[in-house]
Amino acid sequence: MALDARGIISIVEIILYLPILVISALLALRNGFTKKAGWIFLIILSIIRLIGGVTHILSQENPTSISLRVIFNIMESSGLSPLLVATLGFLGTTAQHTLDNIPMLPKGLKVLGFVGAGALALAVFGGIMGAKATSQSGLGTADTLRHASALLFLALYVCIVALTIFFWKNRQSILKYRRRLRLGIVAALPLLFVRVLYGLLSSFAPTSVTFVSGHQVPLPPSTDGLGIFASSSPYWGIYLVMSVIAEYAVVLIFVGIGLVTPLGQDIVDYEKTHLGRDSSEALAMPVQQPYDVGRYPQQY
Repeated sequence: MALDARGIISIVEIILYLPILVISALLALRNGFTKKAGWIFLIILSIIRLIGGVTHILSQENPTSISLRVIFNIMESSGLSPLLVATLGFLGTTAQHTLDNIPMLPKGLKVLGFVGAGALALAVFGGIMGAKATSQSGLGTADTLRHASALLFLALYVCIVALTIFFWKNRQSILKYRRRLRLGIVAALPLLFVRVLYGLLSSFAPTSVTFVSGHQVPLPPSTDGLGIFASSSPYWGIYLVMSVIAEYAVVLIFVGIGLVTPLGQDIVDYEKTHLGRDSSEALAMPVQQPYDVGRYPQQY
């Protein structure tokens, strides 16, 4: 069976995300596999896109396979979680040794990480319940979970924007090379918004199925209103631009910044500046107080 436009897009995604997986793994080795580093989530996103692309292609070769269709639909909707949580991780990296001394910031980033995980869980459960639904009532419950997931992703994006604004206002305190990472996040925000918006609109798109004796029977996809954002919509150009291209552009920005930014040099410079004294002098010095944003005037 010949692949349709979305199947061809899946092939392209596989080709594009294979090098991203390798590069993200190398960056994680260089900068750390911790959640705060963010690179681990780009690895997870790459794996999700590879699995989604393969199962999408296989589902077109085997159109009667419900399990394949369920997997690629779940992979499509769940990719937003690692992308947004990776952005949170890069914000955490940007704040290291300066803004992260504000007690509420690390705690807030951790809470937002849990929000991203919760949104992912809702997306997965919604996809599974939708595939197993035997009535409109069951399908409605699945749709509610998908809606809640998309709204949580939107709320998470709003929080990321607010944090980025806070970082921008206090940019003079951020370590030298971590300022590049902050600029990368700022550049990625508009594209990230497009991706989040597509996820929101597609989650509210009507499901083109009916039920006969408890079994789902596909219907022709809707081409009106939010139907153009459905996964079965013939308007694949919207999906290509708002989902695939917008998401990949965000990933390229993060990977590009990671390749050209020596984050480890910030640590070396910080230790030379703050810890570069002999032991006797260090013992005589008072304990350094945590960073306080209000102590330093903003510079523009």
